[in-house]
Amino acid sequence: MADSQEYQLMEINLLPSEHKQNKVNLSWILDSRVVWGTFALILVTLILSLLYYHVIETTSELERKVAETNQAIEKERPLMAKIAELENDQRGVKEKSDALRSIQVSRKRWVIMFEDFSTTLPPGTWISGINQEGDIMNLSCATWHFPEVALYMLNLEQKQSVTEVSLTNINAVRVNNEDAYNFSLRVKFNTNLGMETGVR
Repeated sequence: MADSQEYQLMEINLLPSEHKQNKVNLSWILDSRVVWGTFALILVTLILSLLYYHVIETTSELERKVAETNQAIEKERPLMAKIAELENDQRGVKEKSDALRSIQVSRKRWVIMFEDFSTTLPPGTWISGINQEGDIMNLSCATWHFPEVALYMLNLEQKQSVTEVSLTNINAVRVNNEDAYNFSLRVKFNTNLGMETGVR
């Protein structure tokens, strides 16, 4: 059996060059690299388009919500201003109430302290000056008799309005040609003095 031979046909164009027509070769379009490259380009373009429209839609939605929030804030702004005004009024009323209460407490405190300072004075002893430093009262006193200094300190310490008494200074003086003694006491009073739940 003779081997079959295949011969490739060759086309020869004998027309003059001015009459020749070149055939367009479009076989490259069906090349797999071109086909897959084109498909990939279309797919990427589609994905980018979808992502772009998603971003645009999300941005528009967020801008719409921001606008609605701003409108709600503007709508409630008069109410917020009224609330702030009421809070300021409330603070003012509280400050005035605290100030009045402080005055009442201070007045009651001074009455109690002066009463304790005066009722515990021994005979021949008197107070010449009082100075307050926080919860400390500095008393400047004088007496004709030296032992009365210790007696006065003891009497003050027995008062509930007083928490501590200490002698800070004492010296002998002449008053109307008679011997006397000037002394200073440091008296710490109860900080609850004059309060409803405090002393008295």
